[in-house]
Amino acid sequence: MKNESDTIVAIATPPGRGGVGIVRVSGSNSRLIGEKFFKAKSLSFEHGKMFFGKYSGSVEDTGYLVFFKSPFSYTGEDTVEFHLHGSPFILKSVISDIVESGLARLAGPGEFTKRALFNGKVNLIEAEAINTVISAENSYQAKVLSSLSGKLSDYILSLKSKLVSSIAFLEAQIEYPEEEETENALNDTIPLVEESVNSLKKALNYYEKSRFLFRGVKVVIAGNPNVGKSSLLNAIAGFERAIVTDIPGTTTDSIEVEIEFDGINFVFVDTAGIRKSEGKIEKLGIEKTYKQLEEADLILYLFDPLQLSAEKENFNLPEGFDKFTDKVLKVLNKVDLKDIPYFEGIKISAKENRGIDGLLNKIGSYFKNRDISENFLFSDRQYFALKEALSILEDFLDYAKGDFFPEVGASFLSHAIEVLEGVVGEITTDDILDSVFGNFCLGK
Repeated sequence: MKNESDTIVAIATPPGRGGVGIVRVSGSNSRLIGEKFFKAKSLSFEHGKMFFGKYSGSVEDTGYLVFFKSPFSYTGEDTVEFHLHGSPFILKSVISDIVESGLARLAGPGEFTKRALFNGKVNLIEAEAINTVISAENSYQAKVLSSLSGKLSDYILSLKSKLVSSIAFLEAQIEYPEEEETENALNDTIPLVEESVNSLKKALNYYEKSRFLFRGVKVVIAGNPNVGKSSLLNAIAGFERAIVTDIPGTTTDSIEVEIEFDGINFVFVDTAGIRKSEGKIEKLGIEKTYKQLEEADLILYLFDPLQLSAEKENFNLPEGFDKFTDKVLKVLNKVDLKDIPYFEGIKISAKENRGIDGLLNKIGSYFKNRDISENFLFSDRQYFALKEALSILEDFLDYAKGDFFPEVGASFLSHAIEVLEGVVGEITTDDILDSVFGNFCLGK
């Protein structure tokens, strides 16, 4: 059974071969493990100093040992790192030696950072930011992430302060109901709660606009059957990912291609053509298309000039697209066969690979030009926690419109504060910790 006081060990460098590999040990037995397995001329275990010598266990390897004295290490505990050659065999052998010695056990995902949290080295937001930065898949992502954790902590502190003040007004009325000064407690409270509600709405909206940074952009290619959706997907992918035929309804399931463009990760999705269908399989494909449209960050709606008459209204989107109009980019395909001069949108020929770079540039600028400077959230966990806090505060304002009891009102606000404290880790549950640390690598 795992114990929080156990000494833990894991490989701290990425999987695979490399010039250097690091095995990290944290806990009370760290120094003992260093003494047992590492030989050097002068191993004084001075904090932060690298000692050159030889690892000696089931394998032998020259390298360095580094010792970090509690509480000045990453975890806040005594920590030893073995810096050896990056052979997977050597590193796994070191792990086996240490675990079999009974002096340490294998660390769980994110357990080093979890200990840093418990030992006050980082708060929950900073811990979450560490993993998010490690998982960053491009330079744009890493650059934006580097400044977010402090902003969010400051925001939560400010919001919590407003709500604590609101509770104070209500608590005063509960304790001193006969005093004139407490008669207007609710009137004093409501403006502070309304400020908090408006602030949360803005924060959630900023994240919704910035979410593509952390999970990538989903671009759905939609349109009537046989307008060239699969051809466009293949042109973007640079190879034949989807089957292309002249038969309408060929695509009955979604096909995806992932690319990185302009520092952003994109997933392009080819979907079944939208039309009235009698075939059961095609109908299911069209149903899936609408589900993809709901989830899309951007929709490329393709038109085929050969399917259109000369009237402009033929460029209207189909029924049911009203709710998607703010995220639709109209694209005229097959312009190698027929051009329509007055078309207001992007013109391409997927078959001849014409206009594809221009289309990608347009898509990239659609997201890169967004003002994300006001955003400070960087995970769905944070987003949904703030959304829950908003819902509680809106319930408070609804309750305040009727017969109001300060004890009940205060309980609403206390609940909202608990949710906000869960964001920064002042209150932690196993579910919160699992959601934050479950995706960490073992060595972090």
